[in-house]
Amino acid sequence: MPLFLRYGIMKKVFFSILSLLCATAMFAQEIPQELQGKYHALRWEELSGPRNSRSLIVTDPPENPRSIAEFEPNQGVIVAYPQSMGFGIPNSLIAELSEDDTVYLICNSSNQNSVRNELQNSGVNMNHLKFVSTTVNSYWARDYSPWFIEYGDKQVGMIDYKYNRNDRPYDDEVTNFFGTYFGKQVFGMQVVHTGGNYMTDGLGVAASCYQSLDVENDDEYGYTPAQLDTIFKNYLGINNYMHLDDPLGAYIRHIDCWGKFIDVDKVIITRVPSSKPNYAEYEAMADYWANQTSSYGNKYKVYRTYSPNSEPYSNSLILNKKVYLAFPNNDATNNANAKAVYEEAMPGYEVIGFSPRSSAPWEGTDALHCRTHEVPRFDMLRIAHYPILDTVEYAESYTITANIYTLGNGGAITSAEVFFKIDDSEYISEAMTNVSGDEYTFTFEGLQRGQTISYYIKAETEYGQEQTHPFIGEPDPHVFVIENGDDPIDPPASISTTDDGYIKCFPNPATEVLYFISNNVDEGSYHVEIINQHGAVVMKLVTDASSKWEGACIDISDMAAGLYFVRMYNGKKSYTCKFSKL
Repeated sequence: MPLFLRYGIMKKVFFSILSLLCATAMFAQEIPQELQGKYHALRWEELSGPRNSRSLIVTDPPENPRSIAEFEPNQGVIVAYPQSMGFGIPNSLIAELSEDDTVYLICNSSNQNSVRNELQNSGVNMNHLKFVSTTVNSYWARDYSPWFIEYGDKQVGMIDYKYNRNDRPYDDEVTNFFGTYFGKQVFGMQVVHTGGNYMTDGLGVAASCYQSLDVENDDEYGYTPAQLDTIFKNYLGINNYMHLDDPLGAYIRHIDCWGKFIDVDKVIITRVPSSKPNYAEYEAMADYWANQTSSYGNKYKVYRTYSPNSEPYSNSLILNKKVYLAFPNNDATNNANAKAVYEEAMPGYEVIGFSPRSSAPWEGTDALHCRTHEVPRFDMLRIAHYPILDTVEYAESYTITANIYTLGNGGAITSAEVFFKIDDSEYISEAMTNVSGDEYTFTFEGLQRGQTISYYIKAETEYGQEQTHPFIGEPDPHVFVIENGDDPIDPPASISTTDDGYIKCFPNPATEVLYFISNNVDEGSYHVEIINQHGAVVMKLVTDASSKWEGACIDISDMAAGLYFVRMYNGKKSYTCKFSKL
């Protein structure tokens, strides 16, 4: 559902700005280089008037579509070399991408010899580089590249749409070109859109900034938000499309400028200094996500990268077991802090930062994610599983179910196992039972109250392809904790807990550092206690809180693994939340 839907007002503002830009450009069609990234445009004409003149071929929707997430198994990445702009990413990044994955380089045939020599001299693995011989207008590959789906009988297809830029006809044809290049079915969806303003969890949830999505499609087709939701359900299998406000407030209105799915139940949301005029908007967005239910049925774990000077840390690329970050020059402290946030949020992934090309600097509205686009494995081994998470009531047994299969010609499943450990013991593995078809089950038995269970699923195909769920496996398992009777933190009878205030803990589960935030609480000083599942207070501190966003950062690295409770109280009010320590 839309968040802070000020749709009518924003539409008027949007087109007022657009008219001003066009009027300014009457005598100068080219956009200065330092502003191109802000608008993802080369000429002012791209920002107004009718869309590209090419005829979008609208098709019937695919059968049973599922939008594939960026963090699923990939075979490679699309980058572009437009003759008018050159590369938008540094050669060092292309070299790193080519180590383990295929780089599909869009490059006109007339430029390929010189580009090949340049990349060879930069250490690129030329065995993993494929030239895609076509022409593009720009290097913003994220915005115009195909959206990949799973559909029908376990096939991979592509979704085409009308690119929301004018005067860039070659960019707008890229999806159809790749349909032929890869030999995949292309489905035409009659909407105006752009890849930088779309993210999905792979399980039917997607999010975009409504200021671009809703306004542009109302202008082009007269669609309402509800009509857009129906189209996205039919073509991409999106059951929950979040039309979100844009806390950044820049013209581009792309969600990847401030937020990113890094797993089904994890998101990165930018954090800015409290002195910034949009500070409250960012905190409201973080609160929004922390209170939404993910496709797994738990609340999202919200991680914050600090960007005091518009550093584009959310504008990152996830490619298999690596995360590629845009590191602005001369910002070592914030770069290191952003890397640490990703490493905490995505244990087991290699997080690598890259300085920009001198001719194409990273910007707050245009960075690494904008200039790359992942390509999923067409023979993907997929494990579809809704895990047991967080704190659960005691039961004699707990059964998990997974659908395990391959796309395309990925081959038969030869093994499916559950790896699990109880508390701090070593991992053991047990085979899953193939109930029928793609369905596999496993039952945890003999568990006791108060135990913490960490587990992941691993499968293998006849061709040797392996996959785990979660995608990184053992370093970042699914975790659930069995309740140990009643919560040991009932407040004294004299303290009220009946107002609208609350506190939240994140990340959850936590490993090294715990943040907790308060909202709608009375201003003043509060005592904070961390209590283990046996009722013992293991840590105390004092913090100030207010009706606005306030929080505390606590080092919990020395605490034992298990379930904990946080209680924040003064003489009148008490607030509690729970978290798990891994």
